[in-house]
Amino acid sequence: MKTGTRFSYMNLSPRTVRGLFVVMLVGLWGSLLMKFGMAAERPVLLISFGVLVLIGIGAAGVLFLSSLSFIAHAPEGQIDERELAERNRAYFDTVRLIGLVILLAGLVTSFGEWVGLRVTLPIIENFLMRLFLTTIVAPAGFLAWRQKSIEEIAE
Repeated sequence: MKTGTRFSYMNLSPRTVRGLFVVMLVGLWGSLLMKFGMAAERPVLLISFGVLVLIGIGAAGVLFLSSLSFIAHAPEGQIDERELAERNRAYFDTVRLIGLVILLAGLVTSFGEWVGLRVTLPIIENFLMRLFLTTIVAPAGFLAWRQKSIEEIAE
């Protein structure tokens, strides 16, 4: 890091960021999958859906405030060449992930009619919200996946 602005972010270990990234993905995208089978007469599913959404959004918020998120979104003048190369690799991985998600969404909407899945406007809105949050925090998650924390090196 070239500047002291990193201290305004949460200094989380790469292991913690990886865990939060997985929790965010499972919470957000798992709740979207649950939305296909939800009905008003199944309150357990409604409560589970709400809990998963809250966990996913909370994990995304913490990830966005992590120091790795600063590296992922910092201007080129504030990070060194190694961090810039890692950030560019994380962006590429994020683009691949988002492309895969959009491809899977297209397959679900195309073939969903055969099995009785209806994609409605609220589901599309929820999909776009999850896609936006994933796009924002995925670079930090991919940066954490490439870094070894001090605890991992010591083991």
